[in-house]
Amino acid sequence: MSRKLSIPIPAGGLVVDRPAEYIDATSISNCANIEISRMLVRKRQGANSLGVTMGERILGQAELEFGINAFFVRVGLTKAQTINKTTLVWTDIDHAALTATVEDQVYFAFPVLSGDRIMVYTNNVDVIRKYTGAGNDADLGGSPPVCKYLIDFKGYLVLANVTIGDNFFARVQWSDAGDPEQWATGDAGSVDLLEDSLEITGISRFGDFLAVHKESAIYLGQLVNTSEVFRFTRKETGAGTIAQGSIQSLPDGTQIFLARDGLRLFNGVTSSLIPSPIIDELRDSVNPQWVKRTTSVLVKDLDEYWCGIPIGSQEEPMTVYKYNYRTGQCYKDEREGLMSMALYRRIDQETWDDDPESWDSDVTRWDSVIDLALHRTVVFGYDDGISTIRATATNDVDTAIDSIWDTKDFTIADIDTNKDIGNMIRWKGLDVWAKGNSVTAYYSTDSGMSWTLISAIPLNSDYPGDDAPDIVYFDVVSSKIRFRFRNNTASESWTLKQYVISYAVREVRK
Repeated sequence: MSRKLSIPIPAGGLVVDRPAEYIDATSISNCANIEISRMLVRKRQGANSLGVTMGERILGQAELEFGINAFFVRVGLTKAQTINKTTLVWTDIDHAALTATVEDQVYFAFPVLSGDRIMVYTNNVDVIRKYTGAGNDADLGGSPPVCKYLIDFKGYLVLANVTIGDNFFARVQWSDAGDPEQWATGDAGSVDLLEDSLEITGISRFGDFLAVHKESAIYLGQLVNTSEVFRFTRKETGAGTIAQGSIQSLPDGTQIFLARDGLRLFNGVTSSLIPSPIIDELRDSVNPQWVKRTTSVLVKDLDEYWCGIPIGSQEEPMTVYKYNYRTGQCYKDEREGLMSMALYRRIDQETWDDDPESWDSDVTRWDSVIDLALHRTVVFGYDDGISTIRATATNDVDTAIDSIWDTKDFTIADIDTNKDIGNMIRWKGLDVWAKGNSVTAYYSTDSGMSWTLISAIPLNSDYPGDDAPDIVYFDVVSSKIRFRFRNNTASESWTLKQYVISYAVREVRK
């Protein structure tokens, strides 16, 4: 006689630090391109192109905001462009050709000059550029040194890992107060952080402090009323960032960053690894040659920190780990060719006619905040183009999204906690409560080494009734089994609420 094993709300996080038969029933052993919305599993949202391609590799993008105005800028190897958000037409704004290479990154800061907020950016090759939101950019005045990193902090423009003829890899240098084009008089100055021989790897705000990262430690700088101007205290955290692009400040007051041994949280005194089993995968898989290309963004709508990291043989940060800083759970996306991520402020509001889905097949929420004007949505920089998340998009531009959700390995221990793993079970079917277009179910009895197709499941715009789920049948005897829900079809979506496994207990394996 068949029995049922119910798995309600299968929204646990990705767990890869132990064999899959030992993880919680709501957790997963693998995933790609899914998201959790109100404790439901669904295929992640797609993205639409943001205007035409640039014609060359994009090294970074950011937005200059002041008042009601917002100017989004992308910077490539030789040129910089800004977009008309109404017409989606890109315009060159570089006053002279840039000379960066594919080895370089671009970073931005937003100091105040003559009472107005401006954008400045560096590629560690050319003179620091400034952009006011009108006309072309220009060289930042005052002959500041070339630098790897920069940040605006309490009226100062601060540079780190600077170059003045030779490379002063441990130097922090700042402008005069209130004048990012004055580098020789007033409060302008510098300090070399030479407690060890390592270079500065990142710089960021940390509350009322300036956080300067090395791979070995983090320095906290504060303004002082002496000729020092900035005083730095070294915090022996045991680790700082290895990638400037990974640093983000979380709403709880901590700072998250990628260290050599995984993602860490800094509280101002110490740093610790995030409480997620994903750490083992990061430690084993990060590509050390290209980790400097790591990029990140804070998605407050989802309580998530997204960090794109080059994994394995990847040269670009195409694997995006999504860490929920409220629940501690982690998931991941695969985005082919990803270079960078940033936030982009919308000026328009999505209309009903913008939605490509039919009334019956659309599973997104109408009038969601992501579709509203002034919402800051995530944009992705690729090799030569930009795309932006849209709630109504079910593809990544013209490419289908391959969404995968792999369960744990279910064994007799999930049925009877008094029995040891090894009992043979006859697995017989799945009851599924899902909605959308379609989803395909598979099973594996060898811990995901190979997969057997169960069935493609056509879905409707709403979940089946409680007593009328979609049912798929199969028949296999094994000591363990895991399931995969997958959709790799263009212009389709799916959302999973619950599934139930049918089984019959057999003999103990000999």
